Amino acid sequence: MGINVYRNESLIQVETYETDLPHADELVNAVRFKWAFLREKGYAGDYPIEVLRSGGKNVKVLEVFRWRSIQDQRRAQQDHDYIRVNEQIGELLTNQPSRENFTQAVRGFNQNFPSIGGVELLRGVCSCLVSIDGVVKDYQMAVKNGIVLMHRSPQMDLDGDGNNEMYLRILMHGGDSPHAALGPFRVEQNFNRPNDGIVRSQGGSNDFPATAIWRVAWRIVTSVGPLLTDPDTPLIFGPAAVNHYPPVGTHFHSPTGPVALIHEQTGQRLGTLTPGELTAFDIVTTKDDEIYADILNTPPADLFEILDAHIPHMEEYAARKVEIEAAYVPG
Repeated sequence: MGINVYRNESLIQVETYETDLPHADELVNAVRFKWAFLREKGYAGDYPIEVLRSGGKNVKVLEVFRWRSIQDQRRAQQDHDYIRVNEQIGELLTNQPSRENFTQAVRGFNQNFPSIGGVELLRGVCSCLVSIDGVVKDYQMAVKNGIVLMHRSPQMDLDGDGNNEMYLRILMHGGDSPHAALGPFRVEQNFNRPNDGIVRSQGGSNDFPATAIWRVAWRIVTSVGPLLTDPDTPLIFGPAAVNHYPPVGTHFHSPTGPVALIHEQTGQRLGTLTPGELTAFDIVTTKDDEIYADILNTPPADLFEILDAHIPHMEEYAARKVEIEAAYVPG
């Protein structure tokens, strides 16, 4: 199944400025000030942002940034302070600036796993059903605009089966889900339990297509106190077929649940949680490793056992998924 690889439709603005060498540094600083101004006003997003300068006597400065929305772009164009910022930049130029708007395409790997390990910060959504005894029953909790910080291992055959794998160690993940009666829900990683995943090639001349699965444990901050998903029952999301990495747009349905919710401080069982679906929708940043660390690249043996046990049931899991909307809310 194909995915929509496009994001931020017509929101990526690219401007090219030209100046002479004596004014180059002043122009760079003026462009940097412009972006900071747009951020302070709430007109521009936090990423992507690039200010690039060429060499030589005739200097070009390339600026790339994202408007938060089309409405914010229009508001900025009517902002007298923003107009003045652009005028100050114009006073430093030797030619009229070039300005274009683009739609962003999600980057990533779609033939083979990356040969170098690295870290990704992703944005995503997840959904589940939550019941707390005497408080709420089957609350459809949708954690929107969640974040996942994870490390990927380099391309290698980790279990000796002849197919390449990537071990994905989750360093931190979480997100919020407000509830009218209970106040804000905060889903956090339970750092005392394994939180990781594995991507295994399905074989062939390339690593993709592949099969991926996630194993997590949660700590949920609520008005009745912090609740832990049963530490002895990991929450499994997947397996699912993936055709690219990072797996943006892939829906990982969970076969787990319901699992007990246990009060962290008292140990009392207060309810249940049934996980639904986990989906990453955007890449915030990616960074290749500069050093190799065995602790980040060596998967526990039981993760392969979990993957092998669930692969035969992939179609079944997808058919009996928990139906909870967890739509992306632009932020």
